[in-house]
Amino acid sequence: MRKSIFLILASVIFFALVFCQLERGEVRPTLLPPETLLHIINEASGDLALQNEIFLAGVCRNRPPAEYTSGYFETRFLLEKLNEYGLSQAEIVELPARSKTTWDAEMAELWMVKPNLQKLADLKDIPAVLCPGSASTDVTAPLIYVGPGNRESFYEGKDVKGKIVLVNGSPERARLLAVEKHGALGLIGYASSHPEVDPDQVGWNSIRVAEGQKPTFAFTISTRQGQRLRDLLESGQEIVVRAVVRAQMVPYREEMVAALLPGKELPEEELVFTAHIFEGFAKQGANDDASGCVAILETARVLKKLSDEGKIPPLRRSIRFLFVPEISGTAAYIQKYPEIARRFFANINEDMVGEALIKNNAYFYIERSPHSLPSYLGDVIESLAEWMSDTQRISLEGRTGEMNIISPTGTRDPFYYRVAPFTGGSDHVVFIDGGVRVPAVMFIVWPDFWYHTSGDLPDKSDSTQLKRVVVLSAASALFLANAGPAEVPAIITEVSMRAQKRLAEELKKAETILLRADKDNLNEQRKEAVNLLEQAFKREREALASIRFFSRGEKIAEEKINLRIRTFETLKAAYLSSLEELYRQRCLELKMTPARLALTPEEVRLSRIIPVRTEKMKGYFNAQAFRERMREIKDLPAYNLGRAEFEARNFIDGKRSILEIRNALAAEYGPIPLKQVENFILVLERTGFVTLKKI
Repeated sequence: MRKSIFLILASVIFFALVFCQLERGEVRPTLLPPETLLHIINEASGDLALQNEIFLAGVCRNRPPAEYTSGYFETRFLLEKLNEYGLSQAEIVELPARSKTTWDAEMAELWMVKPNLQKLADLKDIPAVLCPGSASTDVTAPLIYVGPGNRESFYEGKDVKGKIVLVNGSPERARLLAVEKHGALGLIGYASSHPEVDPDQVGWNSIRVAEGQKPTFAFTISTRQGQRLRDLLESGQEIVVRAVVRAQMVPYREEMVAALLPGKELPEEELVFTAHIFEGFAKQGANDDASGCVAILETARVLKKLSDEGKIPPLRRSIRFLFVPEISGTAAYIQKYPEIARRFFANINEDMVGEALIKNNAYFYIERSPHSLPSYLGDVIESLAEWMSDTQRISLEGRTGEMNIISPTGTRDPFYYRVAPFTGGSDHVVFIDGGVRVPAVMFIVWPDFWYHTSGDLPDKSDSTQLKRVVVLSAASALFLANAGPAEVPAIITEVSMRAQKRLAEELKKAETILLRADKDNLNEQRKEAVNLLEQAFKREREALASIRFFSRGEKIAEEKINLRIRTFETLKAAYLSSLEELYRQRCLELKMTPARLALTPEEVRLSRIIPVRTEKMKGYFNAQAFRERMREIKDLPAYNLGRAEFEARNFIDGKRSILEIRNALAAEYGPIPLKQVENFILVLERTGFVTLKKI
């Protein structure tokens, strides 16, 4: 026990010394030499990135029909810029289309014709006013308010047949009841991300009319407009509106842009940047995600120019840049080019990175890989982000950073950043998927007060923020592309220092579980607390082991990694011993006899069943095929894993048992019933995605 306490105290003292140094204003050392960072800072242009963002998304425009077959403005612009910047290995890549045709709007107008004539919305003014999926129409009908319209109670005492409904929310959520069941002609909704900040923003919404359902239309208007119409209706005023829509289904192509900076020594190993240039073809956005595209575009320019001028070392590994249709494009690319996908060793995904932080009350987030894929990657990038944060602040003594990163036309906002656990929702999920397994991080600014609205324009962006993102991206890329055995000790330090901090947090969680337990559930909670620590140390051990990618089999570097892993094994014993002592203290307090940790019969049974991926589950998971197969099979076991389902799939590696998968999920998302995990695995088996191996 004394030994365990000593080790824990030593860890605490270590961190106290580190953070005391930071409070004294000492700039944290980082992974690249200062002169290299200065070259990157001096070359990176947030203003050039912002100019490119303005070209890409300066206005929300209705896409001309010819673009769908001849090629898109965005891809042509990006290719032109890449060629201008000297990236000779750049191309537009055509991807398999997901269907034969896609929806296109030609014109749309919404008029109030009674009590007075007033145009309410026009596609040519704000393309977001017409929901993709709308059918052509020209109807005049009374307007009726049904609240959000997504529950039957909202229609009680109201006759909406032959009328147009006004809904306070997403039109799609009300469509099945309003149109399909009650016979409304169409919908007008007001739903946007932050009407409390901007009541005039118009949210991007869509309707998804399935085959056999009634064709209809939906408009989205601003909250200010919607509330005015609602107030008139609720005051007893009769309102009649006219909706005119011309829409069509047109042949189309799916395409993206790819570019490569080839490495000199290890060209077959690639770091890959991603940013989405399309999120559907109707919606456009400056922050989401023209900002990510121009940030990685500028990163490519900076690295190419500095490399050509000899101001940075030649790239040992290759760096690829993918400008994609969100998620679907990334998945299609790695399916089309599996030989390229096998070269990827890490992904940096940039999604919504350019907005002014103070204007949006926002942070710049670095989202780590999930528990299923522990890696050095997040810690390496966090090290550089810490350095950047230090250089952009004024310390308590009034010292400013030595390397202010400011654009001539940008803000002087501090660099507010946070490291966040995995949430998903962007292109990095493709790389993290258990059938691909490439460590990935996402850069994102959040919140975004104009998210998915007509207000997502470059006036919300900040050239200083863009410059900082480019500097962080280029610095991360240069280090990762060139790191080798000589850099292994520095990476070990970065990973293990942050690992100790994370482990201390996990110990706190585990102890809190025991402190909050009562006599009825102490033994059960003790098992969850022990699992929390066991899984945490397993993750950190795997993260340290991932550094071997850079050791290249060099014996001294490998031994340094192994030595640090052994140190963590010692720390693990101390943490578990400390937790056991707390458990025994709680037993005394609750007048209980301490129990031996043991598996239940169900846990024993499921510890002997290992799910193994079939060919169906190799590569990026085909969720659509999985859902379709589920609909075809009767009497499947019921399960509800919620957001843990993605990770439940990822933990399937042909080695973990069902029990081990459950325990890994419980450490990430909180206690999950073992039966829920078993049922999910059984569904995967019956749909042909896994087989079950009994041991």
